[in-house]
Amino acid sequence: MWIKICGITDIITALHCEIEGVSAIGLVFVPWSPRFISFEKLEKLGPHLNRLKIMKIGVFMNQSEEEIKKILDIVSLDGIQFHGDENLEFMKKFREYFLIKAINTDQYEDWAERVSYFSQFSYVLLDRSKNSALSFEEFLSRAKRIINSKTIIAGGIREDNVYDVLRLKPFGIDLSSGVEFEIGKKDLLKISKFMRKVRDYSYEDGKAS
Repeated sequence: MWIKICGITDIITALHCEIEGVSAIGLVFVPWSPRFISFEKLEKLGPHLNRLKIMKIGVFMNQSEEEIKKILDIVSLDGIQFHGDENLEFMKKFREYFLIKAINTDQYEDWAERVSYFSQFSYVLLDRSKNSALSFEEFLSRAKRIINSKTIIAGGIREDNVYDVLRLKPFGIDLSSGVEFEIGKKDLLKISKFMRKVRDYSYEDGKAS
């Protein structure tokens, strides 16, 4: 299972994710996010991040091509996650990267159409917002009908509910607050325990092995 832990803001957590076998880390470049990495901070982190082998995904939202390329000049991102209104024409400017298009499931009703459309060119992240009108169970029930081999599930995933997501067999799982001790600060023990549960899961039996 491809696992991305998003909102990484320091090199110690990034290294811990690599050691624990996390597939990718997310670096947020959206200014209003509590997990935002400023240009100045990135200049300090960049050389250290570039030494890591773990996949690095930059998260952007309605930012210009120039802004994104400015970040790419500092850190060697492997992928780009578009979290705004970016269309395929814009995304194709970065076709050489591992691309993810996030869909806010509270903003749109046509989940199936959007997953089908964007998965022709990128991976698609179904993201349930913190104050969603849908319960986690309702969200998974709807997501189950449209998951394909390029779907990533996010939004409220934690150690105690990850088996419910694994049973759906998406391409991947994306989490952030589920492994934090406070907003924007990751708990290394929670990351370790989460990855242990993922490793212990048996897809044949649909339960922990």
